[in-house]
Amino acid sequence: MKKTSNNLKKLIIIIILIFTSIVLYSNKPYSLFEINRVDQLDDIDIQSVKEYYKRLLNDYEKQNIKDFTKSFYVKKNENIGLILRKINLSTPTIILKKTKKNCFYNIKVKDQIKITYYENKIISIIKKDKKNECVYESKNDSIEKNTIKPNRNTKQMVFFNNIQSSFYNSALQSGLNPNEIMSLADIFGWDIDFVQDIRKDDSFGVVIDRAYSDKILNNSLIKYAIFKNRKKTFEAYYFNGKYFTRTGNSMRKQFLRAPIDFYRISSRFNKKRLHPIFKTIRPHLGTDYAAPTGTPIYSTGDGKVIFKGTKGGYGKTIIIKHGNIYSTLYAHMSKYKKGIHVGKKVKQKEVIGYVGSTGYSTGPHVHYEFRVRGKHKNSLKVKFKKGKKLNAKNVKKMYEKHSINESIYSWLKEAYK
Repeated sequence: MKKTSNNLKKLIIIIILIFTSIVLYSNKPYSLFEINRVDQLDDIDIQSVKEYYKRLLNDYEKQNIKDFTKSFYVKKNENIGLILRKINLSTPTIILKKTKKNCFYNIKVKDQIKITYYENKIISIIKKDKKNECVYESKNDSIEKNTIKPNRNTKQMVFFNNIQSSFYNSALQSGLNPNEIMSLADIFGWDIDFVQDIRKDDSFGVVIDRAYSDKILNNSLIKYAIFKNRKKTFEAYYFNGKYFTRTGNSMRKQFLRAPIDFYRISSRFNKKRLHPIFKTIRPHLGTDYAAPTGTPIYSTGDGKVIFKGTKGGYGKTIIIKHGNIYSTLYAHMSKYKKGIHVGKKVKQKEVIGYVGSTGYSTGPHVHYEFRVRGKHKNSLKVKFKKGKKLNAKNVKKMYEKHSINESIYSWLKEAYK
């Protein structure tokens, strides 16, 4: 009886051991080198196991390659050979050859060099500058040059605001950048004096196309703008590179209102002004615009330079003739724009010099005179001729080009009634 009991115990232990072995074996993970033995098991999908381990191997290789990729930015007096020697790599012969196709031969400071290698063997080398990408692959021992195509896109955006203090600050608060603000001021600059005419609660709205390249703003184009100033509403539509009113009249007038941007009038046209230096009553036959030294001075209209030089109390001066009727004078300049000379033809808003305080002057400003047939006129009160008007056919085309955003334009017009 005792012997039978012992045999039974042994049998139970053997059964437990066999069962445990089966369980452990069935749950054992197959190693990469045991895939070939899997075909002995009927309940395993051999192809799935192979694909699984193939993916594991690829991921492992990719991870290793990533770990052995180094980037450098070319410094002064460096070449590709010196950079490769930093990581104990030899320069491929094809890269050393001076050929038209070898874009590695002439590298420049700040070019990016990305090297991928494994066990001291080069897999690939990539050189990037702003425009091109140069790729060397050891697999084919070849060099390929590619043009980098930036990710470009254009966004149409709307900005608007009510003016509380200054136009410039209100425009910044609306989201416009400084260049866009200057463009907006240029568009309405013939009708609105942005220093003298702006009032609290004036308002503006702008539709802008912003062009981005790799998320960096490249340029902006105002497609439509509306400005409410002193209860008057002005509109501007972009068409064929210029701006026009709703009825097709050009926004551009014969002359700009002022020869500089964002100024302060320090002295107005006055035939009986007390001279600030001589303390005597003398006629002031122009308008003084105060601005920091070096501020650009523009020609207010198309014309030809007829005088450039020092002119008594005017200091450094330029006089421009605009046809047979008009002429303008710009005085107290700190210096002239390079290339300006007597006889040179200039365009409206072309820089001719820079604000200074030469001659009889108490501070940096430009003294601006406007003459009609040789007689001095107050430039702030002269009515200038309008620009060319679009014909009916082109007015229709102008509207058609803006029809896509008619809802935006309608909304802005309604808001600024």
